Amino acid sequence: MIKISKVDIKEYSKKFNIKTNLSSEKHSTRKGFYLKIYGGDIYGIGESAPIPGVSSESLESVGYALQGFKLAVEDLNYNINIEELLLLSRVHGDGLPSAIFCLESAIYDLFSKLTQNPIASLLNPSYLPQININCIDSKFCTIEKKIANVIKIKINSSHPDVVKNKIEEVLKTCKSSVKVRLDFNGILNFSEAKKIFHVIRNYNIDYVEQPFAPKNLKDITRLREITEVKIALDESVNDFFSIKNVVEKKIVDIIIIKPTLIGGFNDIKKINEYCKKNNVRIILTSSFETEIAQNYIIHLISALEIKEYCGVANIELFSKSHHKRDDDKITLPKLLR
Repeated sequence: MIKISKVDIKEYSKKFNIKTNLSSEKHSTRKGFYLKIYGGDIYGIGESAPIPGVSSESLESVGYALQGFKLAVEDLNYNINIEELLLLSRVHGDGLPSAIFCLESAIYDLFSKLTQNPIASLLNPSYLPQININCIDSKFCTIEKKIANVIKIKINSSHPDVVKNKIEEVLKTCKSSVKVRLDFNGILNFSEAKKIFHVIRNYNIDYVEQPFAPKNLKDITRLREITEVKIALDESVNDFFSIKNVVEKKIVDIIIIKPTLIGGFNDIKKINEYCKKNNVRIILTSSFETEIAQNYIIHLISALEIKEYCGVANIELFSKSHHKRDDDKITLPKLLR
């Protein structure tokens, strides 16, 4: 139980090191909100950053929701428990996944600091103390290619020879056992995909992510009939019902989850349990938010006991410190900041 003394909301706009794909378009900046919930001198922090062109909610609507939560909580003159705060977050964030994601993050961070336990332990006592993260083919990646177990390569060409040469180029600096993930961001048509999947079949491909445009599930079905290369969907799935649809049709091997698109922990947990039950792999990734959201996602991965190599805290988006990790694992930080 704690009495909330105040709630601070700050809008931010941060410039990326280089233009970055947030959907099918490149962006120069990342915009969002930080929200702090204070209980005396202690505060919990969360971040909301809807994805332009992807999220169903706008930055403006998120701002209104966070302000509504602030007014409701600051008006309370009694000690409140975590369950009541979480209920208020669902009420004020209703229909706005990135707002719920932010509010839950701040609430769990606050109670994590009060109890001096990692956020993941509040979500699941059997949390993983360490998670795995994949390398990215980028000069800003925080993991050296030579130590990576899994590397993700973004492909901007539909020409088979270009794809092959890109893979060969990246593999020169990787260990022989590395698994490769190719992300096409939906740029292919079926004819192009057929040729490319033929070319890549002899490489150690973990999966190919989003080969077609998000709504093009018909060609996913056709492609799976002619290849054994695993297919992951990202932009095609953004809630439980869209995930259930592709799983029931048996057209997907891996689901990529961006928590800011899904919302609360229980929503993500429901998806995770459903995918496990249906033998579909699930991987959590950031949406290129700042450190606050990324650190919370680390705790979500841990609490969900996901052992897959996930896409979080593996690239310097806004700074240029050139810091490199010693390995491709993250030991849980206790606090978000």
